[in-house]
Amino acid sequence: MAEPTEPNRTGRPRGSKSFAWRAFFQHATTPVFVLGRDRRLRYANPACEAVIGVKLADALGMVCSDRRHSSPLAAALAPTPEARDGKPDRVRRAAPTARSGPPWWDIAFQPLAGGDKLFGTVGFITVVSDAISASARRVPAEITAHRAKHGDQFRLDLFSGTSPASVRLLAQLRHAAESVAPLWLLGEPGTGKETAARVVHHAGRRKGGAFVCLDCAGLQPYLIDSLLFGHGGVLGADAVGTLYLKEPAALPRDLQQRFADVFLQNAPNAPRLVSGSTRTAAEQVAGGKLVPDFHTVLSVLEVTVPPLRDRLADLQRFASRLVPGAVIAPETFDVLLVQPWRANLRELADVLADAAAEANGTVKPGHLPRAMRERAGIAPPPVPPKPLVLDPILEAVEKRLIEVALRRANNHQGKAAELLGIFRTRLGRRIEALGLAKPGEPGASATGAAP
Repeated sequence: MAEPTEPNRTGRPRGSKSFAWRAFFQHATTPVFVLGRDRRLRYANPACEAVIGVKLADALGMVCSDRRHSSPLAAALAPTPEARDGKPDRVRRAAPTARSGPPWWDIAFQPLAGGDKLFGTVGFITVVSDAISASARRVPAEITAHRAKHGDQFRLDLFSGTSPASVRLLAQLRHAAESVAPLWLLGEPGTGKETAARVVHHAGRRKGGAFVCLDCAGLQPYLIDSLLFGHGGVLGADAVGTLYLKEPAALPRDLQQRFADVFLQNAPNAPRLVSGSTRTAAEQVAGGKLVPDFHTVLSVLEVTVPPLRDRLADLQRFASRLVPGAVIAPETFDVLLVQPWRANLRELADVLADAAAEANGTVKPGHLPRAMRERAGIAPPPVPPKPLVLDPILEAVEKRLIEVALRRANNHQGKAAELLGIFRTRLGRRIEALGLAKPGEPGASATGAAP
């Protein structure tokens, strides 16, 4: 048995070759990467380059952090808080190429600690599953049938009509459905902007995807940030066909710019964007409410949804769609035609729904709100009640109390004043002012009997 070789000054056995750790990892089939103390990428072996899809020369020095401005790859390779504290840890994350997975990466972090310092972190990647094949992504027939049935409720002829405003709107929506360019829908509240967005979606090229609506004014900005950019968010999922934003100017400007940058970069999985607002994008940019990129990039097409007062010729058609199955008397439409409809179709739907529920049959003018009937001249304004006059009522009460006190006091004013808690002189003045018969005068005997 050979004797062990005496180590040299470097601690290695004499006569042995220097251990090249890079060459060791270069030939390993396990994806390995090394992060420095500052979390910058210092090394990745060929197996890791094949998994992440980036050459080490292009990613060398990249800061691996999960901050908002970090790239998807930097966020995927970022060490966990436990690993930054020097504890081994394991985490599962979606691959940057498919933010909602699959494939997923199981990353094991092994900190390299020395004393009270952390020199770096070694990461090992294990691919959990491959990407789903096209056949596995095929939507089941039941879901396809359900989507088709739902899409039938939002056909283009939903906005058809005989009025010039309806004819123009239908032509513009048909043109918008043939394109995938960002669309800006302009209109008053209640005109049907969201319904128009759904019609364009179900008649367009991306009707196979989901329709997602975000109320930018009704949700907190951090929720919208999570829904759009979080793990499995809308902008990273390829299952979304159209994203509808209600009043995008309500978003913070930094979130607007971040959102616009996604579309400026032509992200492959980005859905079609449709925005709805009561003001044009140019007006909101001029007012400082909207970033300029929303006007130049995200409002390529602009369609105005006219108010109901410009489409009164189609009122009967709208009524049959809003309350299907309800029978509306012809004289009822005479009342509806003279209304201002400040809330447009939304107000019409609420009025007809309440009237149909009350009628339980044919909807007649009497089932409409009284204010509408008054505006149409078929119901007189309500007669105001007679005002209550306080002085005569108080005088009648005072007169009755004095009469009762005089009866109990046998018409003796002094005793009656004591019962009433007032001076005798004041009682005399009130008897004279109220026209009561004084004791000893004709008519006083009528009050003389004790009660």
